[in-house]
Formats: sequence, C-alpha cells, structure tokens
Amino acid sequence: MVMHDSHTRHVRRVLIAALSAVLLVLATAIPAWAMRVTFVRHAESAANAAGVIDTKVPGPELSPLGQQQAEAIAAELAAAGFDGFYVSSMQRTLLTAQPTLDLLGNPAYETLPGLREISAGIFDGSSEDEGLGRIGYALAPITWMLGARFLPVIGGEDGNSFDARVDGALRHIADNGDENAVVFSHGATIMFWVMMNVDNPDFGLMLSHQLDNTEQVVIEGSPDEGWTLVSWAGRPVSPNPSLPVKLFVNVRDLVVAPQTALYNIGRAFASGDVAALAQAVRDGVVDVVSAVVRFVPDTVRDIVDEFRPAPKVENDLEKDLEDDFQVANVHRVAAVTGTGTGTGTDTVTDGADSENDGDADPLESPKDKKRNGATDLSDGNKVVPGDKVTEPVKGDDALAEKQATEEEAEPAAQPEPGPEDSDDDAGDDDAGASEPAAA
Repeated sequence: MVMHDSHTRHVRRVLIAALSAVLLVLATAIPAWAMRVTFVRHAESAANAAGVIDTKVPGPELSPLGQQQAEAIAAELAAAGFDGFYVSSMQRTLLTAQPTLDLLGNPAYETLPGLREISAGIFDGSSEDEGLGRIGYALAPITWMLGARFLPVIGGEDGNSFDARVDGALRHIADNGDENAVVFSHGATIMFWVMMNVDNPDFGLMLSHQLDNTEQVVIEGSPDEGWTLVSWAGRPVSPNPSLPVKLFVNVRDLVVAPQTALYNIGRAFASGDVAALAQAVRDGVVDVVSAVVRFVPDTVRDIVDEFRPAPKVENDLEKDLEDDFQVANVHRVAAVTGTGTGTGTDTVTDGADSENDGDADPLESPKDKKRNGATDLSDGNKVVPGDKVTEPVKGDDALAEKQATEEEAEPAAQPEPGPEDSDDDAGDDDAGASEPAAA
C-alpha cells in the first residue's frame, strides 16, 4: 500500500511538472507589452568634481556645476511625457531629478535601491580617471558584458548580484504599469547593465563614448521579453545588429543561464526556505534547458537570415519596366522608318495614357500601334514595292474610314455586257486598270 501511494505521488508530480512546462510555453508564446525606459545619469557630484570613485550610500551631493546641469536638463525631461519617476538610494540622483519634478508640480517618485551604483569594493576612494583603481573597478564589469558574471569586483559584488538587483528594479517599474518611465541612476550601472542585457549591444559605444553627466540611454522591451537598445547619449542604435553580434548574444544567453540558476539556488539555500529552494531548482532547470534548446535554432536562423537572397522585384514593377522598354523600341522603329503620323509629343502622351489605364497593354492593340506611327506587320508586309501606299487616317474611326475608301476603290458589279456595250466595257476596263491599288 505504501509503495502504491509513493508511485501515485511520483506520477502526480510528473504530471504537474509536465503541465507547468506546457503552461510556461504557452505563456512565453504570448508577447508581452513593451515599455520605454529612459536612463539618466546623475549630474556632476562632488566626488566627480574631485575625480574620486565614491559608491557608498548615500554618497556625496551635487557640485555647483552639477546643480546647473540638473537645472539645464529639467525642461527637456519635463516635456518628454514620462509617466513614472524613479531614483536610486544615492542622493545625487534625487538632486538631479528635483528640478524636473519641480517643473511638473512635484509628481510622485519612487526610490529603488536596485538602481544604485556598482560597488567599487576595495577600489572605492581611488582615482576615477587613472591608476590601478580605475582599471580594477572596470575589469570585472567588462567580463560581465562578455558573459562571465560570476567574477566579482574585489571586495564588492559579482555580476549575478548586480544584474539581479537592477532586474528587480525594472520589474517593479513594469509591475507599476508605467509605459514611459525615467530612471535617474549612475554611469557604470547604466552602461554595464544595458550592454549585459539588450539584444543589440554595441560595445563600440562603450569605447568611443562613455556616458557623461546627465546623458541618457533609452531602451524598450520588458523583463520577460527582453530589451532593445534604442539610443545612447542621443545616438540612435539599430535594432537589427550584425551577424557577429547576434551570434555573440546567443552564446552569451547560453552561458549566462546556468550562472543565474546557480546564483538563485545559492540565495535560496542561504535563506533556509525549503520551498524557495525547490522553486529555485525547478526554475533553474527550466531556464538552462530552455537556453540549450533555443541555442541551435536561434543560431541557424540568424545565419540563414543573414545569407538569404534579397526578395525578387515585384511583378508589377517588372511589367512596367518591360512595357516602357517595348514602347521605346516602337518609337525608335517609327523614327527610323519615318512612318509616324504625329509628333513625338503626341506619341508619348498616348502611350502614357494607355499605361495609366492599366486595363490593356498598349503594345497589344493594333489601333494603338498604328497611332504610334509604326508599320503594321501583324498580317505580314503585303505592300508590293513600287505601289503607292495610302496614308492611314488619324482619329478613332481610322479603320472604318479606311474600309470605306477600299470599298469606293473597288469597281461596282456590272451586268453581263451585250453586244452593243462591248466597246464601252473595254474602255471602262482600261480606265479601271489605271487606278492605283488599294493599300
């Protein structure tokens, strides 16, 4: 009986896990709404003015120049239509945001500790412009961008911890329902988190233009669907990166998944919460398996899309070009043979009108061919050399008038001649023979 109950519980757990996986797939198949987040680096702080790394909370106030910078950017930010305002737990971000809030009548804002600056660890207080401190502070975050998030700043936090707290802040913003939020944060936090998470990272921007005070970075997306870099310090960024960047992002996501899973399991284990630990293990397995399963098809798709030939020209465009080419050939033939019935201007106008109609190809109409002045060869060239050719009649009734002319040129049917009319008939035949042949 005990074995039977154990087997039943095992089957139930398997079914629940399978059902959860199906629901997860269905949930991820539904695209989430996207929001826009504008990161603003704080104005110059007293530590910036002194050229010193200072990442302790609450940190220094703004310098006199920083106060002017905050005032100068307030009008621009107030006019941007933001629906959510967020600052970090370091006072220089709130002091930067305050002039903007004043212009807007002091709307509500939130302080999110996850938005604070990356901890400098043992390098806090070092020069931010030169020396070992600057290199040591930046070295670990650079490896985070490349996917090695397990490496810590010496005496500070590692990439997993940093990413988790910023992710948590952005998820809170998303849960508030904001669609166009502004986040006052810090240079290293903004630059490294963005490059660690967007699907179109541009590391060249990190090398060529590190964020200055009050400069902005804009992203779009959601915590569930991912993020796209829109602009960097006013410079637009393409949402469609190159193939090497796409392949790098695929590899990055593959190697980051197990690191994130182990980090979350470690946190749950340290908390002593068994339920939280079980949840962390389950989520970690799902995330790692999903990353592995997605890697190959995503990589193949990116490569195929890169080398897929460009789509063929639309059929309508091809037909228009072919028609134009045929019209030009007809005009050249008419000019060489000298058989045109009107001026070049009239010919082009007629062709344009027929082409704009779109109901019939002008070159397929015998009447239009004659109007263009080209020799009519539809039934073969039946003109005998030396015979006079009658000019075609202009106008829409050209064929009817031509037929009338041919009927008038034909001799009328005569009754059988009597003996007394033989001489007259002979005279008539001679006269008829002298008439020109109809063309």
